[in-house]
Amino acid sequence: MTYAFKNTYFSAVSDVLAKIERTQMPALEEAARLTADALANDGIIHTFGCGHSASAAVEPFHRSGCFAAVDAILDIGLMFHNGAACATALERMEGYADTVLRRHTFQPHDILFIFSNSGRNPAGIDAALYAKKAGVKTIAVTAAGAHANSSSRHSSGLLLKDAADLTLDNCCSSNETALETAGVQTGPVSTVAASCLFHAVLVRAAELLAEKGAELPVYKSSNAGGDAHNARLEEKYRERIKHLK
Repeated sequence: MTYAFKNTYFSAVSDVLAKIERTQMPALEEAARLTADALANDGIIHTFGCGHSASAAVEPFHRSGCFAAVDAILDIGLMFHNGAACATALERMEGYADTVLRRHTFQPHDILFIFSNSGRNPAGIDAALYAKKAGVKTIAVTAAGAHANSSSRHSSGLLLKDAADLTLDNCCSSNETALETAGVQTGPVSTVAASCLFHAVLVRAAELLAEKGAELPVYKSSNAGGDAHNARLEEKYRERIKHLK
């Protein structure tokens, strides 16, 4: 059966991804180069996000087709397991992210991707500052448009784009939506956009490593015969990636 109408959400996502492709290629290439350099030097790709941004952070972790060297920095308090109100309060609590990141191992050859659409809350900014003190390169995946019209909730006055070494614009609105229905903003796209942008970085990093003849430590699907292959990769990274244990 074919449908005569075109779904507006699919069109909205397509438009956002097209804008990313038009505007973010230089930054994406730089992020891919930094990521490839980190992996070539036996570094780890750390990912961090709160609330819905945690979805983008966990997306490449222990995932078929993705690097095994991904450490998703997951915290129940910053997600919704203990309630949305709790997660919101902790994301806005300066210093809380430090207690989370201390449970993970950071080394100078590592890299940290921080996902936050607004880029104004202390957790993401603290994560960037914490990693930089450890000599780790930091990349923000955020909405440049949201930064333009908001103020920081961090005592430093910094926004995430100011704290990170490099910024990737997910080209989303401050409300994270791309549509309007009967005067109401609908169709959140920030998670889709951030995930696509990050996967584009990882694929390009894989291409850069392959060009140098490097091995690509990438997971296979555990549901399609990948168990033995994945077990070897897990053994290599088990002591450095908290949630593999």
